[in-house]
Amino acid sequence: MQRENLKQEYDIVIVGGGMVGATLACALAARDASSTLSVLIVDAQMPAHKNNNAGSNELEKVSFDSRSTALSSSSKLILERFGLWPQLSAGVCPIKQIHVSDQGRFGATKLNSDDFGVPALGYVVENAAFGAAIKATLAQLPRCTMIAPARVTSATPSATGMDIELNSGEAGVSAEPSRVAAKLLVIAEGGASPLCNQLGIMRSNEDYGQHALIANVGLSQSHAGVAFERFTNSGPLAMLPLLPVDGEPRASLVWTLDADESEYYAALDDAELLARLQEKFGGRLGRLKRIGSRALYPLSLRVAQEQVRPGLVLLGNVAHTLHPVAGQGMNLSLRDIEALVEALNGIQDEGLGSMATLQRYLAAREADQSLMISVTDGLTKLFSSDAQAKVWLRKAGLLSIDLIPALKKTFGARAMGFE
Repeated sequence: MQRENLKQEYDIVIVGGGMVGATLACALAARDASSTLSVLIVDAQMPAHKNNNAGSNELEKVSFDSRSTALSSSSKLILERFGLWPQLSAGVCPIKQIHVSDQGRFGATKLNSDDFGVPALGYVVENAAFGAAIKATLAQLPRCTMIAPARVTSATPSATGMDIELNSGEAGVSAEPSRVAAKLLVIAEGGASPLCNQLGIMRSNEDYGQHALIANVGLSQSHAGVAFERFTNSGPLAMLPLLPVDGEPRASLVWTLDADESEYYAALDDAELLARLQEKFGGRLGRLKRIGSRALYPLSLRVAQEQVRPGLVLLGNVAHTLHPVAGQGMNLSLRDIEALVEALNGIQDEGLGSMATLQRYLAAREADQSLMISVTDGLTKLFSSDAQAKVWLRKAGLLSIDLIPALKKTFGARAMGFE
């Protein structure tokens, strides 16, 4: 969209057109088909080529080197309510079993979908396919507009919401800023949000001293829908099942490494890295044949001190950035999105950004957010330690979960996002 076509005022402006921001826009439209809410998405990234769609072979080949997201069963239900699951379903790989183990130590937990009477414990979707499906849906929404590449450079509270200044065009290209007004501004531009810094929104930050090495791996045998989480002396190593490409089974690797190790592993050639990975993971997936391009992400726990202000709400990683150990980041954000949409339902005009509305949303989400933050942080510290007491604790925990039906049921329900 060209900036000269921008309206002067929108009901909701979403900063960030990634998975969280774009999903919110789709959810707002799905909640009330007769809604007259106008939505503007401002995204810093250049839009993908129009020919890329969720089912294209071209996208599948590119996505060998893309990140993936593990969606819980409860997230599937949320996406169905948003009207997004039909576009996503062809590109997801069901998780039939979750296998959790501790390298070199006795004790493991296996959760099977059949034991819980569900078709799958969760689903793995490549982010490229998720994004393509959402963008295809956005294109069909008559009251939703996206401008990209563009950046919001300032946001100022007003009597009716927020006054926003944005620059559109390629980075480094000077352009006269545009100004729009919003009754509600949603910041969903990721953990490193320049706009949050400009607004003075403080975030706690606990550096875990770890990096996640992420890549897709080609396998010599089928994964049979099993998601593996293996705890090593350097941190968790997850192998998540992906759909095959050209008949080749694949898995998404998320390998947590100490910061001083991560650069070393990332710099290894493919053959050496696969050999080290095979040594750590073992032969449960047969021979690890090839590995795609790698990405390193520093890991920390970051939580915004304020998630709402008059006319303003934070969503996604900018509100809470979690360790990937439990795969809960996007699942938690989907529950946040659904609660926000519910809080906004039937609200018009200045009420969209009123503190009464936003406090109602926050009150509905505080308990779940606090629990997920605590659980994820606790798991990270428990399973990244060689302290003997913690070794025995996690060994006993894994054995107990596998041997005691009530504990296993609780663990499985939590993994599926139902508790």
